[in-house]
Amino acid sequence: MARFLVTTSKGLENLLEQELQSFSIENIKLSVSSVWFEGSLEQAYQVCYRSRLANKVLLELASAECSGKEDLYQLTQSIDWSMQFNDRCTFSVDFNGVNEQLRNTQFSAQVVKDAIVDMFQDELGRRPNVDKAQSDIRFQGRLIKKNAHIFIDLSGPSLHQRGYRVNAGRAPIKENIAAGVVLRSGWLDNTQQPLIDYFCGSGTLLIEAAQMALKFPPQQYRRDWGFTHWLGHNQNMFEQVKAQADSEIITDSKLRIYGIDINQRELKIAEQNAQDAGVAEHIHFQRGNALDSMIDFNEVGHIISNPPYGERLEDELKIANLYLDFGAKLKQKYENWQLTLISSAVEQLRQIKLSASKKYKLKNASLDCVIAKYTIEAGQGDDPRDKMALEFQNRLKKNIKQLSKLAKQVPTECYRVYDADLPNYNVAIDVYGDSLVIQEYAAPKNIPVEKTQARLNEVLLTAPRILDIDNNKVAVKVRKRQKGNSQYQRNATRDDYFTVQEANALFYVNIHDFLDTGLFLDHRDMRLLIQKESKDKTVLNLFSYTCSVSVHAVLGGASQVTSVDLSKKYLDWGKQNFELNNINPSWHQFFAEDSLDWLKKSKQSFDLIFIDPPSFSNSKKLDNTFDVQRDHISLIENALAKLNPNGDIYFSNNLRSFKLDTEALAELGLVATNLSQQTLPFDFKRRANIRQVWKIQKQQ
Repeated sequence: MARFLVTTSKGLENLLEQELQSFSIENIKLSVSSVWFEGSLEQAYQVCYRSRLANKVLLELASAECSGKEDLYQLTQSIDWSMQFNDRCTFSVDFNGVNEQLRNTQFSAQVVKDAIVDMFQDELGRRPNVDKAQSDIRFQGRLIKKNAHIFIDLSGPSLHQRGYRVNAGRAPIKENIAAGVVLRSGWLDNTQQPLIDYFCGSGTLLIEAAQMALKFPPQQYRRDWGFTHWLGHNQNMFEQVKAQADSEIITDSKLRIYGIDINQRELKIAEQNAQDAGVAEHIHFQRGNALDSMIDFNEVGHIISNPPYGERLEDELKIANLYLDFGAKLKQKYENWQLTLISSAVEQLRQIKLSASKKYKLKNASLDCVIAKYTIEAGQGDDPRDKMALEFQNRLKKNIKQLSKLAKQVPTECYRVYDADLPNYNVAIDVYGDSLVIQEYAAPKNIPVEKTQARLNEVLLTAPRILDIDNNKVAVKVRKRQKGNSQYQRNATRDDYFTVQEANALFYVNIHDFLDTGLFLDHRDMRLLIQKESKDKTVLNLFSYTCSVSVHAVLGGASQVTSVDLSKKYLDWGKQNFELNNINPSWHQFFAEDSLDWLKKSKQSFDLIFIDPPSFSNSKKLDNTFDVQRDHISLIENALAKLNPNGDIYFSNNLRSFKLDTEALAELGLVATNLSQQTLPFDFKRRANIRQVWKIQKQQ
């Protein structure tokens, strides 16, 4: 008996074992993403032609313990290659696995190729050609534990490719994965029941279901086989296997299968795929929103779907709401139906608010997915974690009631309504007019990712509803320690700027494209203080970012304001803020330079200097790194040289561990007054250490 290795997607091994047993195959051994069996060539042909779960069928030609190049070469030469293929055929070799000496799969593949070519050269005086792209016959080497194995690839192109899916749509599911979902659903036990997919996309799940119900051989349309040029191939035997499988096709069954999708282009692809797969008459496709296109039935059935998942963090809000609403609709419409979902948005499945009877982990290409099976029951879904979510909701309702009143007193359209008030919900939530920014603080490493994701999902679902914010106007960010200017790097490319009010000033903000929005909310009172202190003064704003302090200074009556920042992008943003407030930017100065270098070379002097440096910077534009703790005295000393008599320096930073060197200031003849509490905005009272501010003056 020959020995075969059948590969599959990780998570389908048990189903593949059951499938092989249905082909009367015994002596099966499971491995990761594969199944071994001992059997006949006829059984291997059956797997090639009839398996819906396999990727590859590999016939083992030789195996032996292998520690390095010489062992691999000798093992390959132990095979009589002239009995495997004709030297006029092209061939290729793939290789999987590494050990201490064979660390590169391309090198190992080359060793196998050389051994094959050398044997032909020694025996026949000529050699076959290698063609990796379009080879007539393919071989594969594998290192598994201490042994090397040499196989011939009987299947050729992966068996998950059925041939009917020329167009795959936006987010395709592999055909063998789709078959696994159908098998897990249990629908095949009674195919007279209706089957619906409300996110059918290009139709793969439903096409696989229809073909399985009708016993279509999955490779009925395949013409390219790995064994075609193999000298051991028995064409008559293969034709008999095909004929037997084809004779089992059911031709008189009427299936009730329905595919719904909101995307018309996807539906056209699905219809064409179903036509090419020979099951178009059994699947009814229609365009519709999953939440508004529920089909009425007077009997129970099955729903299977591969619902969408969020590729970007801000998409998670939409997905969480979709899953929540979808689950609610299902419970209203399909009580006692069976629901089977496959999704890589594993935590979002909890928003379905159903208790899964079974969950199976698997890989769809590189994605970690789960197949979850439910019985739909009305009113099901109470979860102990919902009580925790209720606590968060109540806190947010209380905060918005209090803080919205205080915001009107400033007045400001931008303020923080929640800042990790509860330890289980470690987020900050900021209102920007009719928009919302939800910032997730990076969780400690000892907190499981699943737990933090679940809590974020609750915030995404409840915060916009409580604050009456449209879901399309919510940005989600992860905030963690940033180095250099990384907090200013672009995250997206929406270029969606809108205007907000702060006291008598207007500013452009962008909540999506960058980690920060263009307006630091914790500096609001500091900006208002600068406005109050700027009348008839020349003002210097160092590290000016989008120049919000500069705008307030001008509105406070400053005679001229100079803004210095390393980023031209943000200075241009600042100029737009000037124009938004009817201030002519040409009347003021903007320098896209390093603030420290500019201070050293500038000949100007100022009545008021505002300094808000980063905690640390290693920007490529800088010759040296900047550390606020280490360098703040030299920075202040350079600013002092530009300060007019009786002038003031306002120094601020957000490094919570920062200690102002008052002794060094005294040596410079300076005295510092701590304004941190005085300038702490109403919405940051719980975070008194969020930043520190000093007014620095010359000693009298």
